Amino acid sequence: MNGSDQRLLKKYLNFVKLEKRLALNSVEAYERDLLDFIDFIDKKALSLTTADAVNVSEYIIHLSKDKDFSDRSLARSISSLRGFFKFLMEDDFIAPEMLEILEPVKLTKSLPVFLTMEEVQRLFNSIDTSKPSGFRDRTILEMFYSSGLRVSELTDLKLGNVHRSEQILVVFGKGSKERVVPYSDDAAEFLHQYLDRVRHTLIKKGDWSEFVFLNNRGVKLTRQGVWKKLKEFAKGAGITKEISPHKLRHTFATHLLEGGADLRSVQMLLGHASINTTEIYTHIEQHTIKREFEQKHPRENIEKEN
Repeated sequence: MNGSDQRLLKKYLNFVKLEKRLALNSVEAYERDLLDFIDFIDKKALSLTTADAVNVSEYIIHLSKDKDFSDRSLARSISSLRGFFKFLMEDDFIAPEMLEILEPVKLTKSLPVFLTMEEVQRLFNSIDTSKPSGFRDRTILEMFYSSGLRVSELTDLKLGNVHRSEQILVVFGKGSKERVVPYSDDAAEFLHQYLDRVRHTLIKKGDWSEFVFLNNRGVKLTRQGVWKKLKEFAKGAGITKEISPHKLRHTFATHLLEGGADLRSVQMLLGHASINTTEIYTHIEQHTIKREFEQKHPRENIEKEN
C-alpha cells in the first residue's frame, strides 16, 4: 500500500471511530474490508486516486466469483466501500462514478434462528455449576437469556454498571449508546451469588479488575472466549442448531414477543435504533401462529384426515 492510500485510510478510520463513534469491532470490520480493496487495486499498480469505476466493478465481481461471497458478505463489503468513497468524495479524492457504481445488495429477510424453551433449559442444565468457572458460565447464559445483551455488552460490563436493588444493568451498545436493561429474578439469583461468592476466586492474588466476568486467569473475558464456550455447551446439550451469543439475543426477543410483550418495548430492550430492525421478530410470531392454526383448527384436521 502506498503512503497516500495509507494516510487516507487512517484518516477515515479515525473519522468513523472518533466522530461517528462506531464500536471498535465495527471499525475493525471496516478496516478489513477496505484493506482488501486497497490490496486488490495495489496489485494492479493503482491507488485510491487513480482507480476508476471499472476497477470497482472488477473488485465486486472478484468478491462474488473468486471469493464466493454470500449476498450478506457482499452487502457488508459494498456498504464499507460506500462509506469510504463518500468520505473521499467530499475532498475530491475520487470521482463520483466510483460511488455511483456501488449498488446496495438487496437481502431477502430470513427468520432469525432461536432456541425453544426446552433447548434453553437443556443448555442451562449442561453446565456444571459446582465449579467456579461453571457457575460463572451459567450466570453468563442467564444474563444473555434474561436481558438480550450483545456479547460485547456482556464482556464490557463493569461492577459499577450492576444495580442490584433495582435489578438493572447500565450497558453501552453500538456507538457507545447507553441504555438501561432489567434482569430477571432467576438471573439475579445467579448474578448476585457469582459476585458475592464466586468472582473473587477467579482473581489472582494482588490483582483487581473492574469487569464483572473474568476468565480463569482473572482477567476480562473476550468475545471469542464466550463464543467458544457457548458452542461447547450447545454440543454437550445435544443442540444441533448453530449457536452464538447473538442467537441467544434472538431467543430473548422471540420469547418476549411470544409472551405478549410490546414491540416497542423489545426495541428499547435490544437497543435497536430503528423499530424496523426489531420487526423481523414479528415474522417468527406470525410463523408460530400459523403453525398453531394448522395443528389445532378443526377444519384443518378434518381436511388432513380426508
